[in-house]
Amino acid sequence: MPKKPTLERPYDPISADLVRDAASKPMLVSRSPVSVAPPVTPSEPTITKRFVLTRSEDAEVNAFLVRLQEAARTKVPLGMLVRAVLWVLMEREEALLAEARGQTFRLPSTHDRLGQGEFEERWRALVRSCAAFRADRKGSGYPGA
Repeated sequence: MPKKPTLERPYDPISADLVRDAASKPMLVSRSPVSVAPPVTPSEPTITKRFVLTRSEDAEVNAFLVRLQEAARTKVPLGMLVRAVLWVLMEREEALLAEARGQTFRLPSTHDRLGQGEFEERWRALVRSCAAFRADRKGSGYPGA
């Protein structure tokens, strides 16, 4: 028979000591009015996405981010940059889908490093061919388009 999940947490002497210590000390009451902002709750739960880089790729990405931050004179988080690029790709969804339908893709085994590299390069070529990042196409919504 499967074990019944335990609802009780095991005794933690450190937590118990902290609670006992906090309860024994008098509370300090602030006499000055303190404005407390209401907690900000996101309107929608968030999800974390991850991807894997080699150490050399990580160094290249970090160097790129530093150059970008120096040019923009502000911090540019990688997550925000990835989100921006993803949204640009999603704006070009029709072109990407049309280009992808014209090709045959097969995801190689994770142990096939050469196949993984070739697969990634095919996707890079597909993105380039639909001009997702070029502003020379009309209707892209970007200056110079």
